[in-house]
Formats: sequence, structure tokens, C-alpha cells
Amino acid sequence: MKNEQGIHAFIPIILVMLIWGSMGIPSTYAVEEFSPMTVLCLRSGVGAAVLLPFVWRRHGTVRPGKGEGLLLTALSVIGVVLCNYLYFFAVQHTALTNVAILYALGPVITTVLAVAFLKETARQSRVLGILLAFFGVAALITNGHVGQLLSIGFNVGDVAEFASSGCLAVYTILSRKLRRTPPDCAVFWLMAIGFVVTLPIVLVQEGGLSLRGSWRGIASVVYLGVLCSGAGYLLQQKSIQTIGASTSAAFLNGISPITILSAAVILGEQVTLAQVACIGVVFFGLFLNARNMTLVHLPPK
Repeated sequence: MKNEQGIHAFIPIILVMLIWGSMGIPSTYAVEEFSPMTVLCLRSGVGAAVLLPFVWRRHGTVRPGKGEGLLLTALSVIGVVLCNYLYFFAVQHTALTNVAILYALGPVITTVLAVAFLKETARQSRVLGILLAFFGVAALITNGHVGQLLSIGFNVGDVAEFASSGCLAVYTILSRKLRRTPPDCAVFWLMAIGFVVTLPIVLVQEGGLSLRGSWRGIASVVYLGVLCSGAGYLLQQKSIQTIGASTSAAFLNGISPITILSAAVILGEQVTLAQVACIGVVFFGLFLNARNMTLVHLPPK
């Protein structure tokens, strides 16, 4: 029974990996018709709108836990607004290869912070699993030429992506500090605050919030809002509270393989044997990391 419960504990973060790994295609469609800040604003608004009736029906209120309003604001600004805006900025100013590799550093940063501030245990096999997953992602992106990592020339876009990975790590760590606010209510406030913060910026920069677009562009924004913002952040919050910050973050290395596989299935892009081997290394690293987590719920703080 204990092992079965442990397996079930990983379902939320696996779903996050699938949802966020498949969001590259709708994100591409969305930014073709809307500015990155508009996409961020709309997806946050859609996520909040979808979660509002769900949270109200379940709890009878959307009021956050006592004394956690400031923490939720910080989480939204760091993990929703800054993290995503820096990512979009990086995509516009550096190579996608650099972006993907630097994104893969997020779980490494999270593990270091989790050990330092949350006193999570990092066994040698867990560290090995995280490093294997990272180098598997690096090999996947560089087509097996991992040595290219040493020749990357850093620019402002690379700095932005590194900062984005840092924001994601800090967000993951701070999320463990939420004690009184239910995960679904917390995510509603993350999205609502993100919408309130980005809306004035869009109104000033864009002269208004344009909702005009093709059915594909609008459907992409809805997908990003409902699944990637609403469901994705909700499942991640549940995972952080259940299996810990560093273990949850490690699974995000599976996003790049899922992105490649989804592109192959949906867009018909070719996947080489070398890429399949690298994907195997990534998931073996994730398996090592998960295998060495205590298969019970972490004690409440």
C-alpha cells in the first residue's frame, strides 16, 4: 500500500510535465497574433476565471489563508509574471538552444535551494538522477554534442533565461511556505494577481487589450489559460506539497523530451535514434530521483 501511495503521489507532477511539455505549439501560435505580454495577461485572466467558480463551489470562499496574502503576491510576481516574461524576452534575444539548456538548470538550482532552506535530503543517487536528467536534456538539445555547452557565448537573452530559471526555483521553494491556503485557492490568486499586474502594462504598451485573432490564436490562448496556467500550476502546487520542491522541480527536465515528442506527433517532425537515446537518459535520471524519495507525505510545517 505504501508503494502504491507513493506512485500516486507522482501523478500530479507527471501531468504537469505532459501539459507544459506540449505547450510549445500553442505558445507559438499565440505569439504570432498577440504580444508576449498580452499572451501572459490573457492566460492569467483565463486561468483565474476558470478557477474562480471551482474554488468557490469547493470552499465557499476564495479568501486566502490568514497572513498569506503577501506571500501569494510574491509567488505570483516571481513565478507567473517575471518567470514567464523573462522567458519570452530570452526567446526573442537568444537561440532556443541556449534557452532550453538554461531552463534545464532550474531543477539543479531548486535542489540546492531546497537543501539549504527547506532542509530536504539530497542523497547521492538523487543528485545523480538530477545531473543525468540535465545532461540528457543538454545532449538532446545539442544533438549529442554536449561539448558545445562550453562554447556558448552569453548575451542579454541568456542572462534573462538564467534569471527565469532562478525565478522558477525561488517560486518552487517559496510555495512550500504556503500552509493555510488550499492549492486550488492559491493558484486562483496566483493567476488573478498575475492578471492585475500585467493588465496595466498591456494597456499602456499596447493601447488596449486586443481580443481579436483567428480561431487558432484564440484557442491557443484558451489552452494556455485553462491547462497551462490553471491546471498546470494547480497540479504543481499539489506536487510540491506532496513530494517536495526538489523532486517536483526535477521532473520539469522531462518537458524538453515531451516537447520534441509532441512536435513529432502533431507536426510530423522527425525524431532521430540519438534523440530517443537522450530521452531515455532523461527519464532514467527522473526515475533515479523519484526512486529515492521517501514514499510518504512530507510532514506538515
